[in-house]
Amino acid sequence: MPMLKYLSIPIATISLAVAAQLMIQLPEEVSVVPITGQSLAILLIMELMLWRNGLIAVALYLLLGGLGLPMFADFASGWDVVSGVAMGYFIGFLLAILLFSRQADKSKAMSKVSLRLLLATILILLCGWLGLLKFLEPLEAFKKGILPYLPGALIKMVLAFIIIGLYRRFRGLMRQVEV
Repeated sequence: MPMLKYLSIPIATISLAVAAQLMIQLPEEVSVVPITGQSLAILLIMELMLWRNGLIAVALYLLLGGLGLPMFADFASGWDVVSGVAMGYFIGFLLAILLFSRQADKSKAMSKVSLRLLLATILILLCGWLGLLKFLEPLEAFKKGILPYLPGALIKMVLAFIIIGLYRRFRGLMRQVEV
């Protein structure tokens, strides 16, 4: 099992890169960044990994993508992507892991999981909006950086909640089989 602990970091990093390719490109007048599966991956990393490993996995994702590996949406890469219109969302990913994974390590109650998923999603969107202020006026940043993502955010929170619940049940069953 110790080996699996170390494999979780590259698996999470690769999963985040794959989730970035699950995207819906919106017209430029509606949004400045595509809707992707990244925030779903972040929510799962946040809840299912130890906080340090999750933080390393997300930082590694950003580093590798920044250095030129095609890790970001539509196989984009480079520091211009990291520091561009998606910068705020990337910062939100790191902050969500940093702020909420520690609580996930301590409290496994599903009611607290749902609250963490909601707060992390709000944090990611808020950071995305703040990052867009470098490029857009506040109201336009809100219209293009938060509003188009709200329906998808709700769907991703529900999916994350279901996946986490299924994972815990499966893990519990596997522990019973081992005994």
